[in-house]
Amino acid sequence: MPHDPDTSATAAASSTEAPHTTLIYCSPECDISGAPDLHDTLQAALGAQRPIVLDATHVEHVDTAVLQMLCAFVRAAQASGIGVQWRQPSPALENAARLLNVQTCLVLPTT
Repeated sequence: MPHDPDTSATAAASSTEAPHTTLIYCSPECDISGAPDLHDTLQAALGAQRPIVLDATHVEHVDTAVLQMLCAFVRAAQASGIGVQWRQPSPALENAARLLNVQTCLVLPTT
């Protein structure tokens, strides 16, 4: 898929949510092996200085390293005044975040 830095960032694939929003699709396997690519994507999204939507619909597995990185990302975004929202976080992501007690840090929607 072509990457247009003015409209999107990539994790597994990407598109825009709205003209001034960065949408990041989280891959089904969010683990340490994909952490460097995800980190680069998250940093690019911060650099774009637009609201960010993380689509975690298809996440089947997420490990502690990625959850820690996502917490740091959300904090950095908040410190920069950039809004972060989740689109349909999967049960796997919600359960992992709950087990590690990082739902608030990740600003996951409450159910």
